[in-house]
Amino acid sequence: MEDEKEIIEKENSNATSLGKYDKEGFKEITMEKPEEIDATGLERPWRLDPKGYFLIRINEELGKLEAAFCDLKENKVRKVIRGDTPIEVYTAILREELVTMLDHAADIGVELQKAYIALSEGKKYTQDKIDLE
Repeated sequence: MEDEKEIIEKENSNATSLGKYDKEGFKEITMEKPEEIDATGLERPWRLDPKGYFLIRINEELGKLEAAFCDLKENKVRKVIRGDTPIEVYTAILREELVTMLDHAADIGVELQKAYIALSEGKKYTQDKIDLE
């Protein structure tokens, strides 16, 4: 009887190995003719998250990233989340269940990363602006 490793090797004989995460329970990552999607020029319609929106900035006094959550009903800041890294801030946002849409969560991640780069490099950050100053 073949063991699991031999079966996987046979299944992947035509596949290219991309390596293996060296932790128990992880299998080798392989690739064999994946579907390729050209996203060049792809745009998505802008939609407002029913939960609310975020104002992202650098708090220069504290040297931290800041995401202020605003409700839609009264347009008021309800929560301010601060952290040293984008991961800390968006983890708190997810924990607090402040987003309902995947594209909104992705936008927040992009903006937090841009703010983090600006903070790290001493540049000016403006939300939704493509370039840092």
